Amino acid sequence: MSLRKLIILGGGFGGLDVARSIGKSGAARGYWDTRLIDKENFFQFNPLLPAVAVGAVETRHIVYPLRTMAAHRRIRFLKNKAMQIDLERRLVTLHNGLVESYDTLVVAVGSVTNYYGVPGAAEHTLCFKTIVDAMKLRARVVELFEMAEQAESEEQRRRLLSFAIVGGGVTGVEVAAELTEMARETLLPRYPGIRRSDLTVTIIESGGRLVGAARPAHSAYVLRFLERRGVRVRLGSQVTRVEPRRLFVGDEPVEAFTILWTAGVCPPALVRELPLSHAADGRVIVDDRLRALDPKGAALEDVYVIGDCAASRRADGRYQPALSQTAIAMGHYVGGRLVRRARGLDTGPFTFHEVGYIISLGKHSSVLDLFGIPLSGRLAWLAWAAAYLIKMVGFRKQIEVGLDHLTHLVFEHDTAQILARKNVLTDDELNLTLADPAGGGDGARGGAGGGGESAMTGGTRMSCLHFAPDSARVAGKSRGARAW
Repeated sequence: MSLRKLIILGGGFGGLDVARSIGKSGAARGYWDTRLIDKENFFQFNPLLPAVAVGAVETRHIVYPLRTMAAHRRIRFLKNKAMQIDLERRLVTLHNGLVESYDTLVVAVGSVTNYYGVPGAAEHTLCFKTIVDAMKLRARVVELFEMAEQAESEEQRRRLLSFAIVGGGVTGVEVAAELTEMARETLLPRYPGIRRSDLTVTIIESGGRLVGAARPAHSAYVLRFLERRGVRVRLGSQVTRVEPRRLFVGDEPVEAFTILWTAGVCPPALVRELPLSHAADGRVIVDDRLRALDPKGAALEDVYVIGDCAASRRADGRYQPALSQTAIAMGHYVGGRLVRRARGLDTGPFTFHEVGYIISLGKHSSVLDLFGIPLSGRLAWLAWAAAYLIKMVGFRKQIEVGLDHLTHLVFEHDTAQILARKNVLTDDELNLTLADPAGGGDGARGGAGGGGESAMTGGTRMSCLHFAPDSARVAGKSRGARAW
């Protein structure tokens, strides 16, 4: 009997679990000719991206090579990107014109940043979805501290070190907490020309509280924790447009040299454009066995959609949230269903109940709700570290991340900036003139803890920074600089 061809698009939480389930079963390996296709050749553990962004966890420690897994499971891995899916002809068109046919298809390509149609958001903000995004953010923060240390005026330093995070969900909160911890404990002591009041971190959230999916008491705890550390939080604030180094809440401008967008995700165009039933956010509506539904509501027997791409209804009528734990549960279900199908068996409907949530606030604190048990503080952080160690893919990665956590408890963040400046700064930012426009330098400069305001919530008054074109720079100085 010839093997039936199974195509798994995406090597994230959901797709990886499907592939591992197939690979562990001798019956499934003898029934399915499996192809795992992903644009990257590694799986990345997204929950630890904020820790990577500040150097608390090493970059390579949260990635797992997909080809290694595929070789162990007798699965063929293709590093490529799906460009189009032809459901009628059962074909997947890949980059470079390659085409793969399938008998059964699992769509698990994850999600992309959702800008909600806000003008300028895609062009003028940084997204935070991949390990490269985390590396660039960390490099940019260190680079801006280096520039601020040399700036001759207080207004310039404050402008350089102004950060805005759009979205007060788990990711936005964790990035803000990690960033302020890195600044307070490592960066500020090493840059004597920068005061704590020179740094501003602002979270802009359209909802009425941070992490709206968490318990109200935990949302309040997170708000108090961040505000005590100088983070400015603006609730009920809808971003209407974004310009270079400036965003607008309604008609009110908010200046920020670095704007990070963590407001939400949606399926990629590959999924949104499929001729299937879709939810309002673009996810494909699936039945209780995670099969895609066509526009008439009929299930496609050999097309499964899981993870952030799937809109699966819960018992209360709402859709399952786009979370890693949801993707893992869906991948485990579809993998098990395909294994049982190889054995001539059927499975019941997909059921899933959220385990809870974990929100890291740096190495000092966390909040969590696991199996209905709420916890906060240092004990919650230990539970957070242990939970993610268990979830890490591969014993080696568990050891590496565990050692990273122990090292971070004792030692400071690493402030070495190894990326090329042109990869983390725009051309205008590279040509920034740090000389005081008024001349004479800044006679009021003090140490990291001296003078000025006591928290990282310095005033909003900013002076113009100046950018000089390359042709005007002579012997390390600039002339004819244009105001920004």
